[in-house]
Amino acid sequence: MQTIEVNPIYWLAILYGIVAAFSAATFLVCTKQWHGAFSMDQAKGIQKFHTMPTPRIGGVALLAGAVASWFALPGHTLQGQETRELLGLVLLGGMPAFVAGLLEDITKKVSVKARLLATALSGLAFALLSGYWISGVNLPGVDYLLAWAPIGLLFTAFAISGIANSVNIIDGFNGLASGVVVLMLLTLAAIAWRVDDFVVLNIALCGVAVVLGFMLLNFPKGLIFLGDAGAYCLGYLVAALAVALTIRNPGAVSPWAMLLVCGYPIIETLFSVYRRLSRKCRRNPGTPDASHLHSLVYRRVVSRKLIPYAPAWQRNALTSPFMWLYAAVPMLGAIFWPQSLVMVVAWLALSFFVYQRAYRRMVRMGVFFRKPARMAL
Repeated sequence: MQTIEVNPIYWLAILYGIVAAFSAATFLVCTKQWHGAFSMDQAKGIQKFHTMPTPRIGGVALLAGAVASWFALPGHTLQGQETRELLGLVLLGGMPAFVAGLLEDITKKVSVKARLLATALSGLAFALLSGYWISGVNLPGVDYLLAWAPIGLLFTAFAISGIANSVNIIDGFNGLASGVVVLMLLTLAAIAWRVDDFVVLNIALCGVAVVLGFMLLNFPKGLIFLGDAGAYCLGYLVAALAVALTIRNPGAVSPWAMLLVCGYPIIETLFSVYRRLSRKCRRNPGTPDASHLHSLVYRRVVSRKLIPYAPAWQRNALTSPFMWLYAAVPMLGAIFWPQSLVMVVAWLALSFFVYQRAYRRMVRMGVFFRKPARMAL
């Protein structure tokens, strides 16, 4: 039977991560009167469900926690050196996404295209710095193209950018995106443990600690938000580790299994694009709306059925556990069948079917609001 051979010193890195992230988040909340003029997320907006202006620069706290974990990693062992080197490359590669997201959090003027390009640049930077890029997906013809470095690097950049932006799309309620990321990182850690990749395992656990440190103030009351910088960087972190885990363990981990790890945000993104481009809606796919599954769960289930008279923050927070449960569905497939393409595709189809049925059930529970925004399938 396998045992988790995590160097005890690594727990110090995990402790540093959670303490630094919590301390930085606490500082940002306590000093919001100093920076609130540019860091606050106002309560007005079609996709807003909070009632008070709240700092949206949680990405700063996450970066502080990640850097603290990096400093605390041991460097006197071969495994420790490799772990520290890979985490350092992940942090360095993520800077374009972080900067673009933070600028948007502060100025509210960075275009969607610019942020998409920045996350793609982070994906490309990680691939170039680490040497980990997707060179095959077990599809004849496609693998031939991906084996050519320029195509493989661009594909990897596109994939990492897609995951980073999909995490930003599900960032709608207290603890929703951060809780889903914790589950994704734990899933990667479980797969890494199965294939004895303790470098990815330890980085994933450090990531979990950093996110939990932030969540202590984000969930349930939502005292601070991830913001674009936080959401992009968490999505980038998951995607970068997924790529590294696949490339470091050829044959043991299928790149398709990584789709299951990120199944919920990917399905939410694809369905949102389809919904906005459909004949009933005909909207720009990048336009924000309040028609996501988590928005419907908040209105149809939590606010109408479960706790209709509870304070807004309680209804906000109760929405997230429902989505955490759904997010775990595709992840289970990745844990049980990391190598089987057939099972991964079947489980992905099942996850989409569950999403589609849940969405239609939410629609039937009431009539969509026509104003201020039309909501349609």
